[in-house]
Amino acid sequence: MMSFFKKHKMELGLGVVVVLAVWAYFVYFGGSSAPLTASSEADSVSSDLLVTLNSLHTIKLDDKLFSNADFISLTDFGVSIPQQASGRRNPFAPVGQGNLSTTTQSQ
Repeated sequence: MMSFFKKHKMELGLGVVVVLAVWAYFVYFGGSSAPLTASSEADSVSSDLLVTLNSLHTIKLDDKLFSNADFISLTDFGVSIPQQASGRRNPFAPVGQGNLSTTTQSQ
């Protein structure tokens, strides 16, 4: 029995590859109409999104909003991040061996 496998190693390997290829074909391309349904649902969602995006282009903001006292009274609570050195001269050097570079991060 073992001599059979030794003699026909190439044919058995080719057979396994063919069986796997046929199985893969049926798994990915065979049988079900579910991908068509999913595709039509995706097309519907895509078209709804495009309609919504086109309606957003028609929105115009006038100066009344920005000159309103309520808008002007708003306070910015943002935090300024100071510039710091970033990166290393040699990013491929082992950790702890590359000095920080002299470049700074811009805002």
